[in-house]
Amino acid sequence: MVYFKITGGEIVPEIEMTLSETVFDLKRKILKELDVEIYRQSLWHHNRIMRDHEYIEDYEFRESETLYLTVTPLPPHHKLHVLIKSVGSDGYVRVKETDKVSDLRGKVERYWAFPSHLITLRRRNVVMEDNLPLNAYYVNEDSEIKLSVTLEPR
Repeated sequence: MVYFKITGGEIVPEIEMTLSETVFDLKRKILKELDVEIYRQSLWHHNRIMRDHEYIEDYEFRESETLYLTVTPLPPHHKLHVLIKSVGSDGYVRVKETDKVSDLRGKVERYWAFPSHLITLRRRNVVMEDNLPLNAYYVNEDSEIKLSVTLEPR
């Protein structure tokens, strides 16, 4: 059994694999964990790209390893629909994966009528930072982003 920490973005999942599984199997687990399509994923170990057909045991990994994930970008003008989940109501917002979190925050402020300084956005339980692009959080088509609002006392 090998435990992989997948780095490359702000969300860092840990995935358990058996030695008899392939790199493609690992990519399927990354798809389930991060919603990144397999064809867009490239996995790297010590500056060497991992091939889909290779087995985990071929690499002679230790019990715990860190891999680096790169994601092939979408075309520049490709728009995504992301689901903003809120206690009161859910809704879809159109964004580009290269938009900043602050751009999404501005749209949420307009659509939900909450001041942006009261809004917290989370993807996979990670608080999203305004200065980073959405793709740093692996935002993809139909990704879910949780919206929480801090209410100020009157």
